[in-house]
Amino acid sequence: MRISETPFAFLLDDCVREFGEEDGRKVYQVADDIFSKLEAESDYKGNEAIREHIQMKLLPPLAYYKALLSVGYSRTEALDYVRAEEKKTAEKKKESMSKMARLPFAYSIYRIGVRKFMAKNFPEEGWKTEWVRCDGKEIHFNLHSCIYHDLCSKYGCPELCTIYCENDEIAFSGLLPKIRFERSGTLGNGAECCDFHFRKG
Repeated sequence: MRISETPFAFLLDDCVREFGEEDGRKVYQVADDIFSKLEAESDYKGNEAIREHIQMKLLPPLAYYKALLSVGYSRTEALDYVRAEEKKTAEKKKESMSKMARLPFAYSIYRIGVRKFMAKNFPEEGWKTEWVRCDGKEIHFNLHSCIYHDLCSKYGCPELCTIYCENDEIAFSGLLPKIRFERSGTLGNGAECCDFHFRKG
């Protein structure tokens, strides 16, 4: 499989625009080769949701990050480049969230469906979820393990996990003003868990 078959199909054009024709294609090719290798050896644990996360969301940015490091960019520089690409996907998610937030009784709809959504899309094979509260004022759950954090650590780039965490802040801002998203820390930033709070606006 290739990056062009994922939601990051825009990466080649962005690399050429950012680094020039020759260097841009070189960076992209390195990233594409890394992606194909990692994708081929990935364990999806027999779960379609895990496959979707790893194949379509996690590995393309990770491969791009490793490619940038391999051609000489510092970790800080590489993180900035990956952050710019990831922001595009987060902004799309924000738009989707904004549409939901415009619905009447958006918080109630979100609360009713959130447990089922989490069970299906963030299964226990990749996440350890602790439910703290889910009532008329607040939805609160903690993630004590996360496949993004696990795989970033496995592939030697735990710092990359912070980019995926930042995407939540962007995407969930689309729920305002009906629902306010807050949290105090993430696994990627060294906290004991990722705490998710969705408060009724």
